Amino acid sequence: LLALLFMNDTVYTELTFSEESGFYDEPFQLELYAPPGTEIFYTLDGSDPDENAIRYTNPILIGDATQQDNVYSMRTDVNIQPPYCPDYPIDKCTVVRSAYRDTDGNFSESKTACYFIDYQHKSGYDNINIISIVTDPENLFNYDNGIYVPGYSYATIQIPNFYQKGRSWERPANIQLFDTHRNLFLVQNCGVRIQGGNTRYIIPRSFNLYAREEYDGNEVFYSDLFGTKYIADTITLFAGGSASITKLNDMLIARLVANRDLGTMNFIPYVMFLNGEYWGVYWLTEKYDDVYLSYVYNTKKDNIIMIKSGNLAEGKDSSDYDLYTEMNNYMSNTNFSAEQNYQQACELIDINSYIDYYAIEIYIGRHNDWPHWNEALWRSRSLGEKSYEDGKWRWLLYDVNGYALSSEFVSLDTLSLTMESSDMFDNLCRNEEFREQFTVTLMDLINENFRTETVDSAISDFTALMTEPMRIHHRRFSGVTDTAPFLDAVADVQNFLDNRSPYMIRYLKSDFALDGVPAPVEITVNDPDGGIVTLNTITPSLDTDGTWQGEYFTDYPVTLTAVANDGYRFVRWESGSLPDGDSTEPEISLSFTEQGLSVRAVFEKIS
Repeated sequence: LLALLFMNDTVYTELTFSEESGFYDEPFQLELYAPPGTEIFYTLDGSDPDENAIRYTNPILIGDATQQDNVYSMRTDVNIQPPYCPDYPIDKCTVVRSAYRDTDGNFSESKTACYFIDYQHKSGYDNINIISIVTDPENLFNYDNGIYVPGYSYATIQIPNFYQKGRSWERPANIQLFDTHRNLFLVQNCGVRIQGGNTRYIIPRSFNLYAREEYDGNEVFYSDLFGTKYIADTITLFAGGSASITKLNDMLIARLVANRDLGTMNFIPYVMFLNGEYWGVYWLTEKYDDVYLSYVYNTKKDNIIMIKSGNLAEGKDSSDYDLYTEMNNYMSNTNFSAEQNYQQACELIDINSYIDYYAIEIYIGRHNDWPHWNEALWRSRSLGEKSYEDGKWRWLLYDVNGYALSSEFVSLDTLSLTMESSDMFDNLCRNEEFREQFTVTLMDLINENFRTETVDSAISDFTALMTEPMRIHHRRFSGVTDTAPFLDAVADVQNFLDNRSPYMIRYLKSDFALDGVPAPVEITVNDPDGGIVTLNTITPSLDTDGTWQGEYFTDYPVTLTAVANDGYRFVRWESGSLPDGDSTEPEISLSFTEQGLSVRAVFEKIS
């Protein structure tokens, strides 16, 4: 041991591993070093090293751990009904946790490393990040207080341990994140809890991860995890919720509507290893909290109130919740056919955010446990000079994985269902200005965000990336060895979105008693390099000829705005529908008949 401590004339002042966590092509001998006069102990099962751990005397052979016995994946006590246990050796990495004991018998802080050997020959990991979570097995599986088992809580009060919430059900863990090139870019100690509602019963479960000073001195995760420069203090490893077969719904809708006037999350694909064992495919996402809202909306963290599923999720005290109940009561009990009442509503809520949120949820068929449940909104507590410090409520999109985006709901009239279930929405729909904006916004979404080509492209990208990883995932958790169930479930989502618009157009006309009909609208730009054109709330995606086509109800005019790029100027609009011939005004509003509307924007270079 002394020879190891003083190898190469180096005196170590801290616990040191000869190789850092990472991916290695070949097995190797791992050497551990510590200050002179100390004893090194280590574990290989994720448990915290103490005097009962293995005493280090010789280098540790680190090889491909996959052929070792499955351990945690074989547990049958992690759910009410025994789960599927794999009958083959699942992929594994070697987890080494070590600490040294000094001459006074005191143990140092432990160090954790994860070694993946020969993964260049394993399938299911291409272009996906890897996360290793290591925690003492007792934190997960202890009958009394393990967070991953039904345990004592279920035996006594019929509420499983894994359904418990709050700080008392948070456990310490070490996380290590690798990018798609297998570079280790984050190592941190943090807290871990089970995340979700009723989907906590689905294995594998989602996790929330919490950076706290008490774990390692860090109050945030010091890494740009989402490529947005947002440094989070809480992140979520999302297992897909009710859409666990595909894990598609939440990511897809967030991607399609990310440019709308509501909060959305980013989704980064990860494969998780839990205490060294393969634990499936996850999305790493932000968690809606005061830190997230402060960053995204440039608002002070302590000035944020957030409501989630009718409960105060961020705020100081009951007076913050009172602001929500006052708004909700007014919106639910007021006649908005009176214009002054509607203007008051627009002072309480960001009407654009509300309409975007409800139009999206209604279009994707959301019902049953929405609205009210699985609905999130926020506001600044006090007024300030920044744009989002106006005290208006704004909406946040999350949890669209249940009762939505399924072929069985493609013809469902969720517009009328939402009017029946939400007094606020029903009251707002009695106002003509609201109906017009809602109708135009929903048609904008249909024509651009949910355009068939856009949806199909996003799903194609998803399928190319996730088919093989999800094959490995489903083999591990259900024993299904082919991709058919996954691909069929993806196709079902695609079928819903590809066929949803005719039904929603029909319901807009009938439920809002529109007199007009959907008519074609065509926009052409003479030089796509010259500038952009916005139509109502969208920037149309022009084809290679500089043309875009959609359709809108003739009940309401459309608004067009031309914005020239640098080095160009806007010249005019050309259309037979312009009342006074060509217009040089950058913004115009045009009514049209059932024959439709064709408009050409002309830009020219500035000489």
